[in-house]
Amino acid sequence: MEKESSSSVKSNKFIQMTLTFLLSECCSNAARLFLRLFVGILMLTHGIAKIENFDTLVDTFPDPIGLGTLTLPLIILVEVGASILVMVGFLTRLALIPLIFSMIVAAFLTFPTFALATSELPLMYLGIFITLLLAGPGKCSIDYLLDKAYNRK
Repeated sequence: MEKESSSSVKSNKFIQMTLTFLLSECCSNAARLFLRLFVGILMLTHGIAKIENFDTLVDTFPDPIGLGTLTLPLIILVEVGASILVMVGFLTRLALIPLIFSMIVAAFLTFPTFALATSELPLMYLGIFITLLLAGPGKCSIDYLLDKAYNRK
């Protein structure tokens, strides 16, 4: 009986410590850093693939909003440039705006009819980008360091 009570106390203490950590600001900042790096790296791979296949894509890339030959270079700039800004946490919320816009276009305007099968990936990116826009970059970011330095004066 005494052993069960001792292990129960240890178990409760472990649960309490785990919950305290998961609800801490440190964990929240680590989660935002992870999310920024995760989605940034994944989006960056799409941009790099477009750069590598530029000659092939330039004639076939969809132009759902009528920008003509500017569409492909602009989406490459967004997928590479904005992704890097998000990963390092510099001008994060501003960098997320073109990423969000591009995912809305990809999900809802690129194909003639909306289907979850073709829009699932852009919708997932859209959800992550909106989450980061609302949550902010966190303390593990250049934005935070600049804000801290600016507000110190």
